[in-house]
Amino acid sequence: MLVVHWSPVNNSKHILKNGIRKSPNGIYCYPVTGHRSLDRWWMKALKRFRKDGKSYNGFIFKVEEQDLPAYYGHFIGATTRDKFEKPIKSLSELGQELQNTVIWRIGERVSWSAAGIPTNETDYLKLGREEIFKRPELYKETLNDAAFMEYILGDYQIVLTKSINSNRIIRVIPANEEFGRVLYKNKKQKYSEGELKEGKYFG
Repeated sequence: MLVVHWSPVNNSKHILKNGIRKSPNGIYCYPVTGHRSLDRWWMKALKRFRKDGKSYNGFIFKVEEQDLPAYYGHFIGATTRDKFEKPIKSLSELGQELQNTVIWRIGERVSWSAAGIPTNETDYLKLGREEIFKRPELYKETLNDAAFMEYILGDYQIVLTKSINSNRIIRVIPANEEFGRVLYKNKKQKYSEGELKEGKYFG
């Protein structure tokens, strides 16, 4: 799974040399989806929330088992000021949590179009799974729906436990351009352009 960590532009040289250093809570990062607007959602949110006038670069790296345990969920209650648990112990569990978030929202959308009125007891995850069983292509269609994916994941984040070495940084998303490529001396590009296709990491 690829994720992006956002940091002020003036930290970029330090990060590319020394890696991403964890805060007291860990490393805050966000799933890479290939949808430009969604992948930059937190860059815009940080500028809006912090109001410090800074621009942010995004540093893409691949999550590994050694980075866990992790927190995955809504940012409320899991900011840098909060104390919270990191219950996710494996990459497969993290992937399942991400998938369930998408399926839950599919179920929610199904309930909107149903004749009945949803209640607090409505099992959206069950509804989503039932709809995908009837229409197997629906899950992939959802992953490729940029607007709906932004609604699904816009407020969500991952918080990892350990710092990330600089040699694990694959790409940088510049503050004012589309996905950029960081070229290192004597280092081959590990991931082709096709690796960042929409929906690639939620299949």
